[in-house]
Amino acid sequence: MYTIKVPFKDYRGNERSASVSFNLDGREVFKMLPELKAVFDWMESNKNSDPRELEVEEVRNFYNDFEHILLEAWGEMSADGLHFRKSGKFEFEESALFNGCMIMFVTQPKETAKLLEGILPTDLFELVQNANPEQVEALARTRTEEKDAEIARLKAELEARDN
Repeated sequence: MYTIKVPFKDYRGNERSASVSFNLDGREVFKMLPELKAVFDWMESNKNSDPRELEVEEVRNFYNDFEHILLEAWGEMSADGLHFRKSGKFEFEESALFNGCMIMFVTQPKETAKLLEGILPTDLFELVQNANPEQVEALARTRTEEKDAEIARLKAELEARDN
């Protein structure tokens, strides 16, 4: 688990700060392997001391993958430590705190690296870093195809109801 105090401005422009926690368990890591691998690879490619020109598509892909990771990792630990509840994810996504988190992590690569190290189970950190790119890409394609099939099924179901 990774907890950090994040400075941000609320929607009235008031300076605030709040502690926020992130965590991924093993099953979540496997579900998000394509996004995690993409973020690790992007960060690795930008470690170079010489800044390079970034393509808009490359930055957008990184941002989308990272946003997905952050939203899936956000949660609140129960008092007894047995649960890491993520049911308020959509409220978090709509908050000024989420905006502050995204700005901080995207503009401060060292904090992003700390977050990734903190949210991944230690035994899976190297697995994500060293994952075979071809296998990860195949997994991502399969997930996209499954999502497309589910969307098509739901559309057909809605059309059938309307007729």
